[in-house]
Order: sequence, then C-alpha cells, then structure tokens
Amino acid sequence: MIHEIYHTTNGKVLQNDKDNRFYLEYKGKEYRMAVCALIAFKAKLDQLNIEEMLLSDASLNDIEIIPLCNKEHLMVLTLDEIIEMKDLIPGTLVMLELNSIVQQRLVRALV
Repeated sequence: MIHEIYHTTNGKVLQNDKDNRFYLEYKGKEYRMAVCALIAFKAKLDQLNIEEMLLSDASLNDIEIIPLCNKEHLMVLTLDEIIEMKDLIPGTLVMLELNSIVQQRLVRALV
C-alpha cells in the first residue's frame, strides 16, 4: 500500500509499505529512497545557506547540484526549489515522527 506522507506545491513524498521505500515525486520526476537516503538528503539540504545564496551577486549561487545517496540521480535545484525542498523533506520527517508517536500512544491506550 502506498501512502502520501507530505506534499508541497511541486512535490510530494510517498511511502510504499510493500518495498519499504519512499518515493520523492518532484516536478514530474520520481526518486526512490530508503529512509537513510531521505535523512542524508535532508542533511545535505541543511548544509545549504539560503541567506548566503540570496545575498550573493554571483550567478553560480542560483543553483545547487545535490547527489542522492543511491548515486542514481543528481538533483539540480534552483534557489526557489531549494526553499521548497527545505519544507518538503523536513515536513515529511516530522509527519513520520508524528505518526510514530500516535501509534505508540494508541498501543499504550489499548494495553
């Protein structure tokens, strides 16, 4: 079964229970990731300094190339896309954590 975890204007993250993978769908492309790859991608996004990119005069700072953990894909993101990803990926992880907390509380309430 496939569940949507979180979405933004241009993307969404789905969880596939059958293969225990996450699918990042962004602007018509799909990226398959294990949970560790999703966390590693978030860490790479966290290293990007948006304020520095905004204040820089260099046009090279308008894009960022991010290799994904599985080494199958590179993501080339503009500043706007980076800002959206900085919502999409952490939002996904927060929703997963929230789901885990709810499940724990339900189990405790039933016991």
